[in-house]
Amino acid sequence: MPELNFSSVDNFIEAVKNGAGESAAAFARTFDTTITLESKAGGQLDIGQLPASLNDKGLAFFLRVGTQGIAVLIPSSTGLIPDWCDAPDASGKSKLETFAQEWAMNLVPEDFLPEDFQVDVAIAIIQNLSQGLHRAVPDMESAGYVELSLGKDDGTTASAYIIWALADPEKLLDEPKAAFEEIPQAPSIGSAPPTFGGQADPFAQPNFGNTGFANPNFVGSGMPQHRRLEDLPGYTRSALKVKVPVATILARARKPIKTILELGVGSIIQFEKPCDEMLDIEVGQSIVIAAAEAVKVGDKFGFRISTVTLPEERFRRVEVRREGEYLVKADTPQIIGKAPIKSFDKK
Repeated sequence: MPELNFSSVDNFIEAVKNGAGESAAAFARTFDTTITLESKAGGQLDIGQLPASLNDKGLAFFLRVGTQGIAVLIPSSTGLIPDWCDAPDASGKSKLETFAQEWAMNLVPEDFLPEDFQVDVAIAIIQNLSQGLHRAVPDMESAGYVELSLGKDDGTTASAYIIWALADPEKLLDEPKAAFEEIPQAPSIGSAPPTFGGQADPFAQPNFGNTGFANPNFVGSGMPQHRRLEDLPGYTRSALKVKVPVATILARARKPIKTILELGVGSIIQFEKPCDEMLDIEVGQSIVIAAAEAVKVGDKFGFRISTVTLPEERFRRVEVRREGEYLVKADTPQIIGKAPIKSFDKK
């Protein structure tokens, strides 16, 4: 296998010329967008002359060749990368991996491909293509590139890039996590607790009156000491594992039975609810816990929660009896909710 360096530019340009048709078809199958593809320029990679489009996020993938790697970079500024690539589901990940393998097989010279043509690739959206290159190619003196011209349906063109002789190809996709990407911690004691809709705040300090007792689970400004699932009592953890039905209500309407019986294929039911109004999310078929907006997640349907509302609390009054005192309530039902409960107290 020949050595990867910038002198291989002619090999890559020839490979692009031969594989352009198959590569464009693979792009259309993956992203539902028709393009044309051809090589535009190539040579030795100059770190000081990187295109401005690489200073933004984009789709990147690499394949390893011996101890080095070959990368393909498609900036998001081309307008050819759909939003679902930012967080693909299992089906989307499979489509991207297949796309990367097809482009590697068609755009990389055969001399640099494994003899069994089993190409292992890694592909993802990264936030800054230029920074990814700095991580993967710390020494760019021997690196080469070919600029790909991607023709779009509207007659305009955009550029993608093949870059080879990556010293550490895995680092291309290995982005360092920024502070805002870290897992958020519970608010510190003294900070303002989060706000909730509804009638109760789960972090509020309970009022024990003048009993002299304190709740051991609350300190400072009222934040609970239990901040992990493992810290909760066993019976609480068991309750959290109970599965309940969750449904999103698009709209409701009341129609006469006559109208319902007349429904058939192609019938349209009109609702009073506007298309852009928030949707209710219900738990247990009756309790509204949140409001959300409909979103598209890849080729699936989902909802983005914007407001969380705690369910209404229900209380039952506890009566304290003095020693020797008996209450006569044998025939007086106590109403709790909708179910009457009769007392068993006798004279």
